[in-house]
Amino acid sequence: MQSHKGYLGDLIGGSLMIRESQIIAELLLKKPSKKEWTDAIVNQNVLQKRSDASSKRNAATIKKRLEGLSDEFIEQLAFGSTELSTQLMFAATLINSTMLADFMRNIFIDAKRMFRENIDSTDWQSFWDERSRLFPEFAQMTTSSTYKVSQVAFKVLADAGYIETTRNKKLQNVYLLPEVRSLLTDMNRDDIIAAMEV
Repeated sequence: MQSHKGYLGDLIGGSLMIRESQIIAELLLKKPSKKEWTDAIVNQNVLQKRSDASSKRNAATIKKRLEGLSDEFIEQLAFGSTELSTQLMFAATLINSTMLADFMRNIFIDAKRMFRENIDSTDWQSFWDERSRLFPEFAQMTTSSTYKVSQVAFKVLADAGYIETTRNKKLQNVYLLPEVRSLLTDMNRDDIIAAMEV
């Protein structure tokens, strides 16, 4: 069974960061050494961040989400259209965070089936409480940490186009691109297709 950290993944690391993800994907395709990686992120500041700390943090989050994915996946993310890159980065985030994928497959799909106009923070809270029974460690997290996780989760859904804004959380339709479906099928990740086709 997954640990609670593995289940949550690097969700707290931030939203989808599409532009940054494309830059990091292109860098990863060059298979940089540790030195080349640091040089690109810190010295060249390829992500154009104000501080080394946020450059390193964003780069590390994106790298973690892309770990273990094929070069073809990373290449399409690096050079694809904004829509393609967005869907691929959302897929990578769902693969990294089983928790967010479960939220999509359970809560989000239910809301759609019931023709609800939006979801809200109570949906996340009840989902979190239910998961805390499986992973008691979640119940021990501070209120500010659990709030941060929910904020990032909704920001990711807004970035991916599943909700209109983080404020109104209005449900929107997203149509899975054939390139994304084909890459996920090749990876035997029907579970991720199910989480994205809501």
